[in-house]
Amino acid sequence: MTPPDSRFHIEVIKLLLQVATSDERVTREEIDQIIDTARGFSVPLTELSILTRCLQEGRPLPPPNLGVLREDPKAVLQAVHDLVAGDGQVHASEIEMVRQIRELLGISP
Repeated sequence: MTPPDSRFHIEVIKLLLQVATSDERVTREEIDQIIDTARGFSVPLTELSILTRCLQEGRPLPPPNLGVLREDPKAVLQAVHDLVAGDGQVHASEIEMVRQIRELLGISP
């Protein structure tokens, strides 16, 4: 069984991958940042491999579990903000994605 913290971190990584692919273009910087975040969270390599294989093979990514992400919405938003701002440019589509994530997590503006 996956430890509770690990489960939360895996769901954050799933969400970050959804954010990175939302514009149908994933940059090397985004991938590097997601991998760094996964390492910082100590996400099991097997889980990370499954997720990255989806990207490599063009398969749909598994959706993140919002119930698990709602356990710590501030940490989720921080990880999303770090990813979005990581390349030094914030696009309108990214702002909209952050707004939607805030709404899904029940965080008012």
